[in-house]
Amino acid sequence: MERLLRLQMVTSKLSQALTTEQVASVIAQQAGPAMGSAECAIYLLSEPGVLHFVQVTGLPRGVFERWSLLPLDTPVPIAEAARRVEPVWVESLGAFRERYPALGDVPLLQPRALAFLPLVVERRLLGVMALGFEQEQGFTQEDREFACLVAKQCAQALERASLYARERELREEAERVRAEAEEHRRRLEEEHRRLQAVLRQMPHGIMLVEAPTGRMTMVNVQTERMNRGPLPLGLRLEEYLTSVRGLHPDGRPYAPDEWPVVRVLATGEAVRGEILDILREDGSRFTVEVSAGPVRDAEDRVTAAVAIFEDITERLRMERAVREGEAVFRRIMESGLMGLCFCDRDGLILEANEAFLSLVGQGREAVRQGRLHWRQLVVPEHRELGRRELRELWSRGVSSTFEMELLRTDGGRVPVMMGSAWVEEQERILTYVLDLSDLKRAEGALRFLATASRILGQSLELTDATLQDVARLASRSVASWCVIDLTPLEGRPRRVAVAHREPELEERLRREWPLPAPPDSGGPLLEVMHSGEPLLLRDFDAEGWRSLASGTTCARAEGMAEMACSVLVVPLRSHERTLGLVTLGACGPWQRFGLEDLSLGQELARRVAAALESARLFLDSQHAVRLRDDFLAVASHELKTPLTPLRLQVQSLRRMVESRGDAVVAPERVLRAVQVCDAQVRKLTGLVNDLLDVSRLAQGRLVLQLEEVDLLSITREVLAQFADEAVRVGCQVELLAGTPVVGRWDRLRLEQVVTNLLTNALKYGAGRPIFVRGWQEAGVARLSVRDEGIGIAPEHRTRIFGKFERAVSERHYGGLGLGLHITQQIVQALGGSIGLESELGRGSTFTVELPLGVRDMLATP
Repeated sequence: MERLLRLQMVTSKLSQALTTEQVASVIAQQAGPAMGSAECAIYLLSEPGVLHFVQVTGLPRGVFERWSLLPLDTPVPIAEAARRVEPVWVESLGAFRERYPALGDVPLLQPRALAFLPLVVERRLLGVMALGFEQEQGFTQEDREFACLVAKQCAQALERASLYARERELREEAERVRAEAEEHRRRLEEEHRRLQAVLRQMPHGIMLVEAPTGRMTMVNVQTERMNRGPLPLGLRLEEYLTSVRGLHPDGRPYAPDEWPVVRVLATGEAVRGEILDILREDGSRFTVEVSAGPVRDAEDRVTAAVAIFEDITERLRMERAVREGEAVFRRIMESGLMGLCFCDRDGLILEANEAFLSLVGQGREAVRQGRLHWRQLVVPEHRELGRRELRELWSRGVSSTFEMELLRTDGGRVPVMMGSAWVEEQERILTYVLDLSDLKRAEGALRFLATASRILGQSLELTDATLQDVARLASRSVASWCVIDLTPLEGRPRRVAVAHREPELEERLRREWPLPAPPDSGGPLLEVMHSGEPLLLRDFDAEGWRSLASGTTCARAEGMAEMACSVLVVPLRSHERTLGLVTLGACGPWQRFGLEDLSLGQELARRVAAALESARLFLDSQHAVRLRDDFLAVASHELKTPLTPLRLQVQSLRRMVESRGDAVVAPERVLRAVQVCDAQVRKLTGLVNDLLDVSRLAQGRLVLQLEEVDLLSITREVLAQFADEAVRVGCQVELLAGTPVVGRWDRLRLEQVVTNLLTNALKYGAGRPIFVRGWQEAGVARLSVRDEGIGIAPEHRTRIFGKFERAVSERHYGGLGLGLHITQQIVQALGGSIGLESELGRGSTFTVELPLGVRDMLATP
């Protein structure tokens, strides 16, 4: 019972101990005495294979300084109990010396009995409890069981304290970890806020897309600005890519798996500096440079992809502008548009392009040797002005634009416009020099053309004197001499104007310069007239003269090559016809015609040709007015002619009826009067019909009614109608006819053709025989009407088919002058033609040729 009470007290004390040290203290102070020991020492297993001294009672701690750490293989009873995990009982000092002879000086050997109890829980060693008794004693079974029970309770208390300490350590560790985690979270949040602020302020767009979902977890403001709208977090990448369209630099569209972020998520490989164009939904376009890379976890798995976008649209535009500017400047430097040079503040030319060197007649060697200076390029009379302008140019690097003349190496002068700018980066002055030679020449050409136009426009009638004034103006303004030749439609070429800067040479030029040749003679001048293209002989020498004079009508050719160093021959063209030639010559070794002079000559020729055409139109209009007046006079006379006998017959009938009263008028007299009236009405009707036909022909309204008709039958009918008229004028009309000539023609119009030809023959061949013949040959119907009348002069044969035209005076022969014109138009409408053979004083023959079958298109008005 006493032992139970002691065990209960020990257990109670042990239950109050919370730490290993407290348990060890309770064991040493309570458990040992409870088992009757005088000394008690506690060793705990601090690390595998080593026992650590922690507590002792009954002995000073210094005794165990030597034995504070005991490896389990140490030959001492404490280590043995630990190794065997079994109690070691030593009943007496003799037994101890017998078992452990090497440990005679151990303090624990002072007592007479010892016990070493392992502290074990579930066969797991926690430590060893060493007990020393004052007297030798034999340990009974009950003593041993009680000691083992106390040791077990002590071991469990140690285990409990160890677990409690472990729990406390874990709680403390957990608290520490939680505090560290909280601190880490706080720092992460702070760093995240800082990162967000930095990312939002970055000029580049940034996008973070998680893997493998492809959802956007972060985008900054610049990305949304590029997108021109917010991008909600959680938006899937594939949904976003459907709203934009990407293009490769070569214009190919991006496939869904080609986008940089998609490739990073799929392969884990980084993308650096990829250029792509993006088309937004609203149609706008911009260019970005994309770099993207993977975000990996501790196991090297891709958890996200981050992409950085830089909008380089403006940068590319500026780079392109810089490149274009450099290219433009390089092209300007390399081109001949203007002279460019760099000089220092003293005016020494350091660099110049070919256009500048060519302009001043210098070589590049002079620039390399430092021998070319602005002062030597200014003409003497402009040096004062040039010195002032150049002084400002060289001192400040800036000058106003001004005009002056530069002196070439060969002594020639070049009018130029100059300006400059200071190039700060190179500390040099850039000067541009624009050649004004062409401008000055063009201004002179414009003044010349304006004056020539004023001369040509002084009168509607272009006389030879006017052309002479134009030639004289050309010889004093743009050439050394000028020759103008005209070629009428009929007749020989005619020289109308000759002018030379030296008047004493004009007569020689008029005699000896070649006149355009006849059409069948050939030669360069005739080629110019036929082709309508000008001829430029820049270097005119004796060989050129022999070529130009070949086939011409000039009588003398000696020395003409000396009168010109350069020759320009320009045709006068108007409506695809050449009216003549304008020839310009330049004398003197320094003067040569070029392409600009060719343009000037063509413009002069165009204005002269326009003046000639205007004069011709004016004369034609005057002629048309005269024809109109003559026609009105003739028409009024011709219309009045049948009205006079018609009125007389009507008046005669009225007087006859009035004088007879109720008596009957003789039928013969009435019939005769009616016949006369009918003849005059027919004549009047014919005149009116001719006028109507002319109107229809002019308006293209002549309608043909085609049918199968016999030409000879129609001819016989017309001849029968004019039998009395032929007898009246004393003409015997003979018809030479064979087999019928049948074709598809308009009967009424064909009768009108035969009538007009027969009427014309009766009018101009009165008193002489008329021969009419109709026949068919080679699928063509022919009708000829020949008279032996007055005939037609050659100069009138081409115009008698015109409206209101006649070959003789209307005073001797009546008519409106429309018959042959109407006849020609009808024959042409039927697909045929009409020809004329005539000899003055011996008669005329008109021959009509008609196809037997007229195409349907010919029947269309």
